[in-house]
Amino acid sequence: MKLFLNFKDYIIFIQSNEEKLLKKLEAEFHFFKAEPVEKVDLEIELISDSSPDIPSMVATKILETCSIYQFAGRQYQDYQGKALIIKEKDENLIQIFSKDEDRMFELSFLTIHSYLGMGLDKKGFSRIHALGYSIKNAKTVIMLPSKGGKSTLLKHLIEHENLKILSDDMPLISLNGDIHAFPTKISLDQKPEKGILSTLHWETFSRTFYPPKYVTSLSQFKDKIDATEKSDKQILIYGLRLSNGKSILTEVKKWKMIRPLIENMIIGIGLPQIIENILTFNFFDFFRLSGFGIMRSICAFQLLMKSKCYYFYMGTDVDQNVQLLLQLSDEEINH
Repeated sequence: MKLFLNFKDYIIFIQSNEEKLLKKLEAEFHFFKAEPVEKVDLEIELISDSSPDIPSMVATKILETCSIYQFAGRQYQDYQGKALIIKEKDENLIQIFSKDEDRMFELSFLTIHSYLGMGLDKKGFSRIHALGYSIKNAKTVIMLPSKGGKSTLLKHLIEHENLKILSDDMPLISLNGDIHAFPTKISLDQKPEKGILSTLHWETFSRTFYPPKYVTSLSQFKDKIDATEKSDKQILIYGLRLSNGKSILTEVKKWKMIRPLIENMIIGIGLPQIIENILTFNFFDFFRLSGFGIMRSICAFQLLMKSKCYYFYMGTDVDQNVQLLLQLSDEEINH
């Protein structure tokens, strides 16, 4: 089975001998599924089989998750014998081997995101670790750390009839500062027992070093996805957690968003990726990654200039948090 994905003209071609595996990836990246084309930017081959023997060599780098080797124009990432990723240096080809279906899906998911980050940078788009949604063409991006409550907020916000989703945790920002959709899935620690989300089909996403998540594809919510490329208003929010007390949403000067943007967009803390996939561990990586940093900085600056900025001090009352966000959107729409 074959799958073509088009991310803002960055084309990834995936093939596998396991149809079920590709169906899961198709559901994950449903918004970007494309027709077959001859020229692709990256080819990924998923092989549900034992890893081939690798040449005897000294590890270039040893990480907690895997060991990295370089030999004869190839990079090998050995995941303790349970999985193997082979990257051809002079070709845009990656092979992933594993008999473990959950491990294979996790590695293919992370590999796609790792190379996608650099691919989108080349196309003039940057990812931001944030929740994104719109109401009546007013787009909002909320930066929160991992486990900060993005999906919990979305679970409640989505009940609003006029709300459309941009992304659960990864909207795209263009070079001119516009916010674009990146809808893949919603992931939660527990399945919803009531509301719109409880009516959807949920699956378990098993992760090697983290607890499993319950996920549902946003392909079931096509009418709730905002695919527009322009907006009338843009709101940029940085969320901070309060130990107790009422939530506060307050407008701030744009310069106060510089540090959150550096963390959540330019560096990309919290974005899904396998950092060892990006680095080849040589001197030239510094200059290559510096170029990406400059591009992301431009996108972040333009986003900042186009957006009204707020700090959101979030209390423990989820309903109040949601009401404050909805009230802000209404005010911006009617202003």
